[in-house]
Amino acid sequence: MLRSRRSTRRRSFRPHICDLSTGSAPHGVGPVGYDGAMTNPCPTTAWSLAPADPAAIERLTTGLNISRVTASVLASRGIATAEDARAFFEPSLSRDWLAPSVIPGMDEAADRVAAAVREGESILVFGDFDLDGVSATAVATRGLRALGARVTPFVPHRFREGYGLSAAAIDRALAAKPDLIVTVDCGVSAAEEVEALRARGVDVVITDHHEPSDLLPVGVPVANPKLVPDGLSRDLAGAGVALKLVQAVGARVGRPDVWLDFADLATLGTVADIVPLTGENRALVTAGLSAIRRSPRVGLAALCAVAGVTTDNVSSDTIAFSLSPRLNAAGRMADPAIALELLLADDPAAAETLAQTLDEHNRTRQAVEADLAQAALALAGRVYSGERALVLAGEGWHEGVKGIVASRLAQTYHVPALLFSVEEGVAKGSGRSVGSVDLFAAVSAASGTLERFGGHEAAVGLALPADRLEQFRAELLAYLDTLPAEQFSASLGVDAEISLEEASIELGAELELLEPYGAANPKPMLVVRDVFMNGRERVGKTGTHLRFTAFDGAASVGAIAFRCPDIDATALHEGAVDLAFSLEVDEWRGRRRAQLV
Repeated sequence: MLRSRRSTRRRSFRPHICDLSTGSAPHGVGPVGYDGAMTNPCPTTAWSLAPADPAAIERLTTGLNISRVTASVLASRGIATAEDARAFFEPSLSRDWLAPSVIPGMDEAADRVAAAVREGESILVFGDFDLDGVSATAVATRGLRALGARVTPFVPHRFREGYGLSAAAIDRALAAKPDLIVTVDCGVSAAEEVEALRARGVDVVITDHHEPSDLLPVGVPVANPKLVPDGLSRDLAGAGVALKLVQAVGARVGRPDVWLDFADLATLGTVADIVPLTGENRALVTAGLSAIRRSPRVGLAALCAVAGVTTDNVSSDTIAFSLSPRLNAAGRMADPAIALELLLADDPAAAETLAQTLDEHNRTRQAVEADLAQAALALAGRVYSGERALVLAGEGWHEGVKGIVASRLAQTYHVPALLFSVEEGVAKGSGRSVGSVDLFAAVSAASGTLERFGGHEAAVGLALPADRLEQFRAELLAYLDTLPAEQFSASLGVDAEISLEEASIELGAELELLEPYGAANPKPMLVVRDVFMNGRERVGKTGTHLRFTAFDGAASVGAIAFRCPDIDATALHEGAVDLAFSLEVDEWRGRRRAQLV
């Protein structure tokens, strides 16, 4: 991100600012209750330098023999002692992973599943079609099979069956004649569906991590860390909760350590679901990445191959930006069972075929997403007039990519965005939030109009009759209008200000101690002041990236701005600027160099 030294105007320079591609667009039904001209959708983004205790910086610098920059980053993230920093640098499942029993309902769930394992009952693991749900299904399936259980894995089809324990999904699942259905990453709000299953003679165990509704399933174990406010393990993804279940069941049947073999699969869902990579999740992802680098499953090795990455360099970024889109493409464009098959595959040839199929679906997803992004942006440009949410609907809008495009709109307009696909009088939507706005709470306030909804603070899924969209929008905006403005504010958190000379290979390598990066532990954001952008060059297939050399009169460092918004003006800008960036060590043909990103 750059800021001109002559002006207060700021231009976003960050790779997470998405490029909204062009292409032929689906037909739009029109806005939901909007009447007004377009206003500027991009308010100024403030830079916020994180406070850091100078005494803590000094303790960390001397106690760990690290640079003041790295010490400043640690201190700005609440790590104030050398002991805490060492624990952060070396996360450990043996130290950081909590006992499964801290999750409400987990003991009862594990007791029931362990009994099914001992008695040889037929267990059906029922997941979700996103990567967290698919990886949770793989964790539970492989884990329970390793304990001797008879397990059938199942994930619902997004378009034919919808989310969760729908009637259509249940009918297909019951064809496997299970004695027990164990849900992963879903089910906490499925009170009626669970009652119907029990009436048909099928027992149920619920494991989930989503916010519970007022009406919980009754008469069955419900394991969910969010059942109590501020409960322990509440930051786990669905895959993490599934791993806890395998751990608890293993302890009951004499295999207490078997769960460790599935940390790699749980890592996929943990990264993909954007849960905080601190505490338990940091330890889990560190262990999972180590397992993938050391001995990758044939499915992950095949997927890395088609994605053009090597398994020995897999990182949380690799999962987020290379593996997750391909695995999620199955559920978005076709059948999530393809991704599940890959994670359960043991045959290299079959895994290679599945990986190629996922790669093809991902390319299709990219094209469909570009079309919907163009249509939604065009519609928003015509109708948005400053409200605190965007609620857009269209016929023919692809259900599989609504959430991705909603996220792009939320980033662009800095308000929560909800996109609905309308078909046969039913509007199915996905929403994404901004800032600290709790979108789940906002949608809950307008839930009287809805047939169903679920999610968490940052993302929701919902459905309602199309003729209630305007009422829903009005109730949603009424709630959002009660929130303080700062919850919607766009702010770029900066960890430390440095000189350009300090932006070295050595510092970049030292900052890698903070990996794995993700939610609540992002890549350190640094700032340099009064630098010039020399040798500017537009690069990339569509020319949306800007490459240049940052120069301050003494030092020079290569830089690249991915998906640079306002690239024409940026490329022509004259004078010194301030730059906000991540420092990376780039390696090309055996040569390593520092790079501002």
